[in-house]
Amino acid sequence: MAFHERGQKFLNELPGIQHDLPVSPTMFQALFTLTSEQSKASLEDIARIIEKDQGLTVRILAMANSAYYGLQSQVSSIHRAVILLGLKEIRRLVLLLNIRSLERRLDPDLFDVADHWRHQVTVGHAAKIMATHTPDIDPGELFTIGLLHDLGKVIIALYRPQDWRVILELSATKNLPLFIAEDAYWGLDHALIGSMTLKSWFLPPSLTEPINWHHAPELAEGYALQARMIRLVDVLVRHQADPRDDEGGWPDEELSARDMRTLRLPEDLGQTLIPDLLASSRTDLFLQGMGFTEDSRSA
Repeated sequence: MAFHERGQKFLNELPGIQHDLPVSPTMFQALFTLTSEQSKASLEDIARIIEKDQGLTVRILAMANSAYYGLQSQVSSIHRAVILLGLKEIRRLVLLLNIRSLERRLDPDLFDVADHWRHQVTVGHAAKIMATHTPDIDPGELFTIGLLHDLGKVIIALYRPQDWRVILELSATKNLPLFIAEDAYWGLDHALIGSMTLKSWFLPPSLTEPINWHHAPELAEGYALQARMIRLVDVLVRHQADPRDDEGGWPDEELSARDMRTLRLPEDLGQTLIPDLLASSRTDLFLQGMGFTEDSRSA
């Protein structure tokens, strides 16, 4: 019970993390409001908000000019970046760059940031492609959810490193999937922690709810398909990258087959798509744009 109380205390402290972001909470909220579907703000308005932060401007331009996007000409202004990449992509970049800034304080011996992001980006790309086969799912939104689905692991390792060590040891010694070990340890898992963190950063339920329930999609009222897609892709990517990795709950072939049917996906899609993504340069290009090098093993 004492450790469960420790977990609840941590949940209550999560909103304070926004004060550790390089983009101020006020600016962050304004930016997400201006780029919402309901906003009538002009591209110039959005560019002016971003340009107030020189560091953020430099990092967005670096990403926009990376090989990942393959733009035909150099992007030299935020206004031009917004036009070429689109509002949703700019918003996604701001969010990822903020998270990357937090990771620079992580202990590299405790958390391998490069491996973490390789998994996140591969899941994001796979989910985006798979979502095109399922009605009523936005592929672009699934990409963002895939990129963020394990944010809670970063938050635990950064702000509660001793608890993270104990959870990893419990998972290893008891041969438990990580999210099960987390729940056994303090009554919550990284999915909830990631979701609660993102809620405090003013992200909408369409992103936070699938993240919250990606290990239990049947409980994701209103967002079950999105959560189920992330669970499926998470498991497939982990297994095909390393068959010994059972963190996502693998092997459960019957459960994965059921998810494939529920999502109306071609039976062989996961077996062909994931290996192709793992062998392609797409994930590497994205990681390089985010500031990782080929030898990078930490932030």
